[in-house]
Order: sequence, then structure tokens, then C-alpha cells
Amino acid sequence: MRRSPMKTDGKTWLLGAAAVLFAVTAVGRLAAEPKTASAAERVELPSPALEHAFAENRPGKVGDGRYYTPFYGYVISPHAVVAEGKVFCAFQNAVGQPIVMAYDVAEKRWAGPVKASEQGLGGRDAHGNPSLCIDSKGYLHVFYGCHGGAMRHTRSARPYDIAAWQEQEPPTPRATYPQTMRMADGTICLLYRAGGHMEPWSLRTSEDDGRSWSPAEKVIEMRLDPPDRLAAAYCQFFPGSGDETIHCFWNHKDDNAARVSETQPHPWRPLKYPGLHEAVYRYNVYYICRDAQGAWRNAAGEEVKLPVSKAEADDKCLVYDSGDEFAFLGSRQAADGEDRPCFRFGTGVVDWAHVSKRVVVPPRDKFARFESGGWRISDQMPESWPPEVVRVMAAEGEAAYGDEEARGWFIFCRQTPWRPDGGGTVFLYHDQAGYATREGGPARTN
Repeated sequence: MRRSPMKTDGKTWLLGAAAVLFAVTAVGRLAAEPKTASAAERVELPSPALEHAFAENRPGKVGDGRYYTPFYGYVISPHAVVAEGKVFCAFQNAVGQPIVMAYDVAEKRWAGPVKASEQGLGGRDAHGNPSLCIDSKGYLHVFYGCHGGAMRHTRSARPYDIAAWQEQEPPTPRATYPQTMRMADGTICLLYRAGGHMEPWSLRTSEDDGRSWSPAEKVIEMRLDPPDRLAAAYCQFFPGSGDETIHCFWNHKDDNAARVSETQPHPWRPLKYPGLHEAVYRYNVYYICRDAQGAWRNAAGEEVKLPVSKAEADDKCLVYDSGDEFAFLGSRQAADGEDRPCFRFGTGVVDWAHVSKRVVVPPRDKFARFESGGWRISDQMPESWPPEVVRVMAAEGEAAYGDEEARGWFIFCRQTPWRPDGGGTVFLYHDQAGYATREGGPARTN
């Protein structure tokens, strides 16, 4: 049977909730007018093994003793873009440098690995892995190497060619978690958190293929209303059908919660589950969309005031109120042929960032889609969801970006259980053809 990473046994959400863990859950995006792949057409994907991987990170450790992850999670994307008959893939190696490889679909042959840069975050932490974009002229762009500081940017020396790279000026002086995409008109959109935990999520655009960038537009700023200096957000952005819109789901990260003690209560809510790791206190699911004219709107089409505050989010953008429990993002998201967003997320109480991985309230799947003027939340995937959406929801990894060639390509990484010193492996597959393996086995990336 084909492995599904989304079984609701509690273990999967321990992985999917944590952006820093090896098992990266899918942040699916569908190309325009995707071809439907029925369950019968999809291959039965064997459980990931070393021979299925195309790249491997080992050894090398970050400063706190953890291995660098090839991906950091749903807050950095995409890791694969399809163009000119090739699947271009980007991830970080075991010492935090951006690595690019390319798979020729017709020849079934890998090129690389190539270091897009000698730079990276070094031994500081694992947040710096790359987001990949291809501009209107075919040049590849990698955005990487930031955790509150300047975002690094490097560009391929030739279109659709990974052999040589040229360092570019930082597109923004303070950033974490780059998420990039090229829109239908050629504009590159670069979304990111503008610094540390509580900084606003912002957008810069380039209309000249990454040579210059617009001033930052603050999109989500949860500290403003009501005033709360410890209110934050974690966001997932992805392009809509036809590459004309940008969808965004996010949750509220409450940094007040980790400071609660017997002598210091929570400033504005009773905290039902104190004493957990600070990273896990993430509540609710919210949604907005950037239309083709650049206005940000809620699911009902009402324009929202930027930057979106906590009060504005609760009033106009709420998809799901998780109450005292947590909302786990980083699962699956896709837009259907009518550009309606579909989202799979989890709820429960799991101390996934602590070494114990303690399960307080077992996690459960939820499925959300905006229908008939409101968000419909289901415990099972609705049978009415179109096959192109189901294709992404059933995938093992995150969907590749690109035009119609991207249909069915997915990428993911796993912690390496086959090596005594650990590390991580990266896999690419097509849901009708199986793994894109590399002759000679996975490439060593450092």
C-alpha cells in the first residue's frame, strides 16, 4: 500500500507541526488547469529508502547539536520548480549552504549538486534554507541564509542552467522564511517575516526579474490591535490558479504563553496548557488572498486593511477557532480550478518542539474550503473536492511550482535512518511515474 504521511495517529502531526523537523509535510500548489490524476493512475509509492533519494546530507551539525535539515518546513517554499522539461530543486546542505540540482525528465538524469553560494548561516541555526524562483527570462533565483538578518540572494549565470551563480544584493535588510513565486505578468513576489518572531509578514515585488525591489508592504502584523508586543504569526503563502493571485493561511503565535508562571499569569486569557515549549502555542487558522490588482481580501471578497491585525483577523479572516487547543499548519493546501483555496490542517495539543514530544490532546485532521459564503470545516476530506485538489492532498511531499509541466511532481525530505551518524535525505517523485532516482545513489551535498 502507498504510504500516507497524514494518518491521524498522533505521530504524523508531531512532524507536520514542527517547522524545524526533518519530515516536511506538503505545502501543495497546483499549476493552472492541472490534469486530473485518479487514484488508479497514481503509482503506489514505496516507503522512502536510501536508494530512492537523489541527495543526502551527512554529516555536519548546527550549533545546538542538531543536524541541518535539507528543508526547514512550510514557512520556506518552494523547493522545486518545473520549467523547460526539468525539475529544479533547492535545499541546504549539512553546513547550511544552498544546493541546487536539476532533473531532466526526458533523459531521467540528474545534474548537480551545485553550491549556489558558499554563504549560509554557518553553525548558528538551520533557518537559512533556500526558496527557489525562476524569472521571466529563465534565470534561477535562490533566496536563503537569513534568520532576522539580511536575506541573501543569488542568481544563475545563465537561463535554466545551474552550473554557475552570481551573488546579488540583499532584497531586504531583515528577514526570515522567504517564500517566492512568479506571477502571470512576470512579477516576482517575495514574502517573508521581517525579522524575529513578532515582526510583520511583508511583501516585496520585482518587475525587472530581481534586479530591484519595491518597498516592503506589511501584510500581517498581529501586535497592533489589540496592542500585544508578544503576538506573532506563522504564514503559508502559495500562488493561485493561473498565477494571478496569492493565497495565505496563517495562525496566531502567542509568545505570552511561554512566560506564564505561578507568579506571572497570562495577560489576557486563561492558559489551559502551561509549561510547554514556547514554539507550540499557535492558535486558530486565518485566510486572506491578494487579487490580480494587488488588493488583499478575505474569502468573501471584502478588502482588508493592511497590515492585518489580530482584531481584523478575528473579525474578517477567521477560518477556524481552535479555542484552547493548537492549530497545526504545514499540511496541505491547494487552489482548485476556480481558484478556491482548500486547506488541510490539524488541531490538538502536542509539545512537538520539546524532546518529549508529549501528546496532551491527540491531534486530528481538519479540512477547510470556502463554500456558499462561509468556511466549511470537515473531519474527513469531502467527496465533493475536485480530483486535482485530492491529488495534492494525497501527496507525500510539497508540490512543485511551475506551469502545466509541474503537474504531479512532489518533493520531500526525511531524516536518514540508514546511517549511524544520521543526516537527511531528499526525494523527488511524480505521482504517475514514481521516484526520480539518481544513478549511483543519492548525491553527497557537502
